[in-house]
Amino acid sequence: MSDTLLEHCAFLAASAAGNPTHYMVEQALTQAELEWRFLSFEAADTELARALDGLDVLGFRGVLLSAEYRGPAVELLDMLTPRAERAGSVDCLVRSEGKLLGDNLYGAAFVESLGDLSELSVLVVGDGRVARTVAAAAGDGGAQQVFLAGDDITAIESMKELLSVDTNTVYEMVPMDDNVVHAPATANVMVFAPDSDEVVDRPLIDTSATSGTLTIVDTRLRGSPTGLLKFATEQGATIIDGVELFARETALALELWTGMRFDRAPLQELAEEFLGV
Repeated sequence: MSDTLLEHCAFLAASAAGNPTHYMVEQALTQAELEWRFLSFEAADTELARALDGLDVLGFRGVLLSAEYRGPAVELLDMLTPRAERAGSVDCLVRSEGKLLGDNLYGAAFVESLGDLSELSVLVVGDGRVARTVAAAAGDGGAQQVFLAGDDITAIESMKELLSVDTNTVYEMVPMDDNVVHAPATANVMVFAPDSDEVVDRPLIDTSATSGTLTIVDTRLRGSPTGLLKFATEQGATIIDGVELFARETALALELWTGMRFDRAPLQELAEEFLGV
């Protein structure tokens, strides 16, 4: 394959240090025997618009964005997919019709990890970008109900109003009681979705009212285990962690750029190797 600018992709971050993206993508492209180039760039938040314009002008085929730029990028890109608009977050750019199109693949990775959502009711704990992404994807994926809980009641109300439009999924708010979220009886998927890996005042999710098999999702890439994860391990619940979601998200980006299939397991192993987990 010829080495042209259209076969260059990039990772854009405020700081790329300690992030496994470059290592994972570079290894995956090599294993796929693609003669592509993957570059990492660092840009201050005040330079984000110029950085995105530069990558577009230079003809990059695809770009992955670090967490801190996924929200701001929504306001800076000319084209967004419907799921990126609904999530209010862009994590991946792909060249489409000569321009970089903003997409959201984290939500797709979440849905992929669960499979068929039609019989599921999802509790999402968090009031920021990650929680909105997961909640939007759950509805788009056909979940029966999505329960929203978080510290910022105004943000949760806004999220509920926004996501309840043009969907058959029922979105409901669940109040927090002294930093405790009481999971509704019908909830069978619990998602801890903070915007930061290190959350000092982590809420307790009380699952005593639920029945049947639970799936516990912790979106954090790093961070100490929550009490919910420890409980899930003891009870034999299905656990989906942030590393698995990150690997799926990266695989989806590679597939979007290349049109090839990328196995999730090797990418997860690369992420775990880099992170030392």
